Amino acid sequence: MKHFILLLSLCLGLLGLWSCTEDTFVDPLQLATVRGQVLVNATRQPVRAALVRISPGGRITETDSTGNFRFDSVLAGKYTISVTKEPYRTEVATVDADVQLVSQVTLLLVEDKSQNRPPTPPTSATPTSGTVNVPTTLVLKWKATDPNRDTLRYDVSLFREGSTTPSQSFTGLLADSVQVSNLDYNTTYIWQVTVKDGVNTVNSALFSFRTMAYPDLPYLFVRRVNGQFQIFSTGPGQAEARQLTQTGSNWRPVASPNRQQIAFISNRDTELYLYIMGIDGSNTRQVSNVPIAGLSATDLSFCWSPDGTQLLFPSNERLYAVRTDGTGLRTVATAPTGRFFAGCDWTSQGNQIVARTTAGFYDNEILVFPAGGGTAPSVLSRRSNRVGNPVFSPDGTRLLLSIDLGTFQNEQGRQLDARMFLLELASGALTDLSSVRTENQGQTTKPTGTNDLEPRFSPNGARVIFTNTDNTNTGARTVQVMDIDGRNRQQAIQQGEMPYWR
Repeated sequence: MKHFILLLSLCLGLLGLWSCTEDTFVDPLQLATVRGQVLVNATRQPVRAALVRISPGGRITETDSTGNFRFDSVLAGKYTISVTKEPYRTEVATVDADVQLVSQVTLLLVEDKSQNRPPTPPTSATPTSGTVNVPTTLVLKWKATDPNRDTLRYDVSLFREGSTTPSQSFTGLLADSVQVSNLDYNTTYIWQVTVKDGVNTVNSALFSFRTMAYPDLPYLFVRRVNGQFQIFSTGPGQAEARQLTQTGSNWRPVASPNRQQIAFISNRDTELYLYIMGIDGSNTRQVSNVPIAGLSATDLSFCWSPDGTQLLFPSNERLYAVRTDGTGLRTVATAPTGRFFAGCDWTSQGNQIVARTTAGFYDNEILVFPAGGGTAPSVLSRRSNRVGNPVFSPDGTRLLLSIDLGTFQNEQGRQLDARMFLLELASGALTDLSSVRTENQGQTTKPTGTNDLEPRFSPNGARVIFTNTDNTNTGARTVQVMDIDGRNRQQAIQQGEMPYWR
């Protein structure tokens, strides 16, 4: 028994010794790499310095300039990647980290509009609110900023004071300025700027300014616009002419004696009537219900009374006067049988009226008679020439008119050689202003093949304004001016006719 116990102890010892020498094995760690890129969803442009978090583990990194990020030594397994960057929404993606390959993930960021801060209201307006004497063409300016540096677009609305409908409006402007033009004179305008950043819309305060008074433009004239006559005003050195009428066809502008109103002929009510408006084209009104009428509509002319209270005008065989408020219509003269009045003028010197009667384009007679009535002697008779409507000189001693010296005649009343003449009332002498020879050129001042028409005196009588056109009636009509002796002839207005010198 004793030997058995010793033998058993020896075996157990050997078994223990063998157990102590056996190897112990532990599974190694499985490490992987996760890479990715962050892009803007709308443009696919990389996002720099975006904050990237991997979970579990909570490790954080930032994207580089190409939008890339990387997490090394990541235990194999499933992870969540989250990206944060203003002003975008936080985006989340899942990825499996695998030791056999590099895990790659792309996250697309979408703008979080709830984080977008609005732009500042437009300020620093130019012109400063309340500015007066502003030109009718100017640049409106303002300033606005955006905390997110978004692209800003502007809408601008411009209102006449008292109106709820914009007179001019602009939308989608990228610049913080805009030019406005053709504004009315002596008018208060209110304007507002709306700024938009693609998310927010912000309005400015209301700004205001008042335009300058209407300038003292000396020239009135007519220009053909889209097949109709329209009245304009301008002056020497003016870059642009100001259009005063828009409705219907309007012609033959004649300024009042005080130079503050303009009377004219218009067909805006189908029939031809006389109208009056301010020198800036405002406050237009019809004067009489009796139409102005004669042989040719564009050949007709009329005048103001010397005191500016009445208009004198032809209506076929009658010459009428009417107060400027439309009352007091009366017959001043009746033409001889078979003849019609075509034009007239009225001078305070002796209170006299001059009128042209016609029985056809080439049958004309000029009459002078007292405004209060009486005999009307003829001072010029041309039974085979076309003659224009006469006007008195400021001193009432002379008449200015055009006479066609050509012998050609047709049904349209074409003229081949119309010239301007001064008629001395005392002697009846005629002076051809269109044929004065210049000292340096040795030729007539009127170009060959043209007509000088519709002459008018300047206010002091020292100069003349008139229309020059080629005698084919197809070329340009220009307004020209010259001295009363026929010298210093020069073009004043391109594309104009029927001028008047205020």
